[in-house]
Parts: sequence; C-alpha cells; structure tokens
Amino acid sequence: MNYYYENDMFRLEGVSTEHTISDIDIYIGKSILNNTAAYIKKRDFGNRCLIIADNNTYHAAGKDLDEILQKGNIQSHVCLLRDRENERIEADELAVGQVMMSLEPEPDFLIACGSGVINDITRFVSYITKIPFISIGTAASMDGYTSVTSPMIFDKKKVHRHGSAPKILVLDTEVLKKAPGEMTVAGFGDVFGKFIAKADWLISNITTGEEVDEQALDLITQALDKLVTNVDDISNATNEGLQAIIEGLILAGITIFTTGQTRAVASVEHNQGHIWETRMLEAGLPYALHGTSVGCSTGYYLRMYEYFKHIDISKLNKEKAKDRILNRDKFRSQIVECFGNDFLSTLESTNKCLNLTEQDFENHYNSIINNWNKILNSIEFLPTWDDYKKIYEKFGHTIFAEEIGIPSDLLRHTLPYSTFYRDRYDFVFIMNILGVIEEVVEKTLLDYENAVKKGK
Repeated sequence: MNYYYENDMFRLEGVSTEHTISDIDIYIGKSILNNTAAYIKKRDFGNRCLIIADNNTYHAAGKDLDEILQKGNIQSHVCLLRDRENERIEADELAVGQVMMSLEPEPDFLIACGSGVINDITRFVSYITKIPFISIGTAASMDGYTSVTSPMIFDKKKVHRHGSAPKILVLDTEVLKKAPGEMTVAGFGDVFGKFIAKADWLISNITTGEEVDEQALDLITQALDKLVTNVDDISNATNEGLQAIIEGLILAGITIFTTGQTRAVASVEHNQGHIWETRMLEAGLPYALHGTSVGCSTGYYLRMYEYFKHIDISKLNKEKAKDRILNRDKFRSQIVECFGNDFLSTLESTNKCLNLTEQDFENHYNSIINNWNKILNSIEFLPTWDDYKKIYEKFGHTIFAEEIGIPSDLLRHTLPYSTFYRDRYDFVFIMNILGVIEEVVEKTLLDYENAVKKGK
C-alpha cells in the first residue's frame, strides 16, 4: 500500500476517499499552519475552540495559531497548562482538571497544540466530554498522534485510558524544526524499534501460527525505509528529514488505528521502555521521553538478536530449560526484580506466558526447534548493532541505559524478563524457553561495557 499527497493531505492508496483514514484528515508539509482555519472550516466543526498548550508549545505554534484562527473568524481561547517549575507537565489529574475548568464557555472543538503529553490530555478530555479535537503537532517525537488510547498518570501510577482520535492533524515541518533535538531523536527511536516488532511478529507467525496483517506489515516496512534512507536529513533537521520521520511515525500510527492493536509497532523493546517508566515513576525518579527509552531499549535488543542468530540448537539442554521456567517459586524470585511484587502479581493474574504448563513448554520448545531455519531466514532484514550505534553517534545521542537514568540493576533485570509484560510472542520469550537468555544478556551487557571503555 502506497501513500501520496493531495493538497498537503496525506493519503493512502485504496483507503483514502474523503479523509486520510476513517474520519481523520492528516496534513503534512512546510508552512501549512497558516491553512489551519481552512482545514477546520472544511469539516464544519463550529467557530469556537479551546487551545490546550504549555509555555513551550504556545511559543512554538500556539501564539501564531491563535492569530490565524482569529483572522479566519474562529473564536479561540487558550488553556495554558500550569508551569511546574523544575518538573515537566504530565498527563495527570492536575492537567486534566485545568482543562476541564477551562471549558467555559463550552467550545465546539478542542485543539491540542503540542506532542505526546498535551495530545494525551486533550484526547482524554475529548473522549469524556464528547467534544471533538484537532491536533497541531509541535514535535516529531511519537507515533501516537492518531491514537485512541491515552497513557495517563493517576495517583502517581501509569495507566491507560480511552481517548478520542483527532479529527484533523496538522504537522508543519517549520514548526517541528523548533522542537528540541532530543524530541526528534525520540521519534526516530520510537519508529526504529519497529524493526524488533516486525521481526518478532514474523517469528510468531512461523512458530505459533499468529496471523500477520500484510497491510500493516507493509506500512511498517515503508516507515522503516523512510527512516533509514533519510538519516542525514533527520540528523540535520531539514524539512525533508522532518517530513521523513513524521511520515514514518504516521504510517506506524495508522497501523494501530486500522488494526485496532499495536502488534505491528510494539514488542519487547516497547515492553522494556514501559517497565522503565513504571519503575522510575514508582521510585519518584525522573524518566526519559518514551521514544528515548524505546530507542535505547532497541539497541540492546538488536545486539541480543545478533546472539540469538548464533544459538547452536544442537547443544541446548531441554530439561534444564524446562526446570528453569516451570519452577514457579525459583523463577518468580528472579522475575520479581524486573516488575516489582505488586506489578508482577497483577501480570500473573492475566498473562498466560507467566503460567505455562509442561505441555505449553513442550509445544513452544518443539515448534521453535522444528522451525529454526525458517526463523533465521525471516529476520535477515534486521540492521546490525554497529550500524545503530553509528546512527546515534551522528545524532550525538546515547543508546546507553544508564545515561538516560536507568539504574544498572534495573537494566539487568528487565532485559531477560520484559517479554512477560504482556502475552506477546517475541524472541526474548524464545530464549527464555530455550534456557539461554541469561547467557545472552550477560554477553550483551559486556559488549556495552567494552563499548564504553573504547569510547563508544
């Protein structure tokens, strides 16, 4: 499935009719913020809106947007999310309450002027109030612009709540240029992690028969191709580079919207990122942007995939592997270091992968061994760890977990066990079944230590 543009509207062949997808109009281009009033009038949402922004996004786009709308005879009011001094604004009770208290007079539609957090806040409020919203993206930092789920913080815990998809999404590359470089790198990491997700999905299709959505897989492949063929432009934050990364993010987001699930875009690399965020939040410690965490996590798993490819299945000890994963008490004492007791207890009540029977083990083990050559052939497309390191060196950004604030012990415990975050088949689960995961983790961590010694 190919994509194209029609008057700056991003369209998909065979899908697009009136909108980009479903009921969403997506516009991507240079200096298109000026057309926002016209985009809105085309949809006839009304003429009264509330703009949700923070100090940074207001100066990046919100102030100009306010003037553009007023000139277009659209009445706009601004909800400027409260500055939290040394703490960043979160999608939490305080922010939601501030937006809710700003819905007077009641607007015809909302506008999220920002990226991740501001969109999450706005889509959640849109969902509970039934007021449609429009997104004006200010950073190429995430694939969730078209999402219908809002990652929120409630009672200092990370939760996911229903949200509305935007009716219109405007991504002006001149606005995206103003974002801090770290946010663009976060977007790059979020998309590049799809290499792991794609490989894991293909493996699962071979070993478990899990159905692969070829259309979604095609979109993800295009997203990855856009990324790897435009690294220099992305690094230099040119209009072409920013358009390439935002197209990759949008293609990834569309697969979530059209398939109703995240299989094509998130696997163990995202699991680990989510666990890092949760554990850091529990400890009251700051944590990196989601895409930064995913990008960092992806590097470790790319290196582990290289070791995975060289497993000698003729030398495996099946009985030892079985005893390791089916000895509940012993296995739990190891995995609890990854999730914490409360989090793990919740997962154990729902995740089949944490409650394997001996027959489950036999089925998984035999399917892996019988299909080993097919598995290896399916993942030949994966980039190398060295190539990935070189890209991040070009960005001037780290792929070392400790350098984004992740404690070494947490890294060591999450690498082998993040697979159990959800029932989603991946190569780390396979290495748990084969009983080689600890060895591969130790080799990978040693490689990272040696890279530090050599100056990365």
